[in-house]
Amino acid sequence: MPPCLKLIDAGATPYEAVTDLVRHALRITDGLLPDPDALREQLDDLEEILADYGDDAPGLADVELRLTPLDPKRPARDLLEDLLTGIHACWLLHTEYDDLDDEDDDTSAEVWTDEQAEQHQRRSRKRFAQLVREAAAHREPLV
Repeated sequence: MPPCLKLIDAGATPYEAVTDLVRHALRITDGLLPDPDALREQLDDLEEILADYGDDAPGLADVELRLTPLDPKRPARDLLEDLLTGIHACWLLHTEYDDLDDEDDDTSAEVWTDEQAEQHQRRSRKRFAQLVREAAAHREPLV
């Protein structure tokens, strides 16, 4: 689960989750370690892997300890990119599984012409945007 969703799941508002993540990354940039317990957990996990596998642990050369889930040099942009990637992934799922109308049922998506595929994407984007707006109308604002 992405860090922002973990915070929201733990009871933070979306605004609190976003600002906490960005604030955390900025403190790392300043050379501070705002969450030593999280680093300790990562080190404990690494010690367990080493105890189980020794120096032959799979992927040991690729082990990196993350001090923050966001890029400390550009935390807000990194968070925005992750958000846009998540929204795009949701739209792709929506496009794949939402029956927009009965018109598309006559022809399998595998045999659509380019024009039919483009029309389906346009209708899917429009329907997805409508559903997002409806969902947003029933949620508390970020500010």
